[in-house]
Amino acid sequence: MVKYSRNTVYTDNSSGLSSNFIDRGSYIEVNPPIGTIRMIQKGISEFSMNWYDAMEYAKNLKLGGFTDWRLPTIGELKEIYKIREICGIEKSDDSWFWSSSSSPENPASALYIGFFKGMNGCYDRSGSFGCVRCVR
Repeated sequence: MVKYSRNTVYTDNSSGLSSNFIDRGSYIEVNPPIGTIRMIQKGISEFSMNWYDAMEYAKNLKLGGFTDWRLPTIGELKEIYKIREICGIEKSDDSWFWSSSSSPENPASALYIGFFKGMNGCYDRSGSFGCVRCVR
């Protein structure tokens, strides 16, 4: 089990990612970036919301002086799931998270990942309520 505290840098070489994760309080800085992920929101949205509200939440999020936060793609969300314990993000055993990615089978749905077991699928954008963890 990795012990992780604020203002520490943890380098992960075991997963093949070879990135440093720096706790900046409200977000985790990833250096070097993993794909396009430079920063990950450490906490989650205060309440569950539909996909449209999740997109608005991301658009209005201000963390660390940055205002260009967004919902992660499904690929980015999968990466966050893989490194969740290593980089020190909030544990979310029973939460599932929206991605910005549309379902290829149903454009009215968006893809998600459940952080409880890494399960993924799609939910209706307006009738389903999930959590949000943004990236930039």
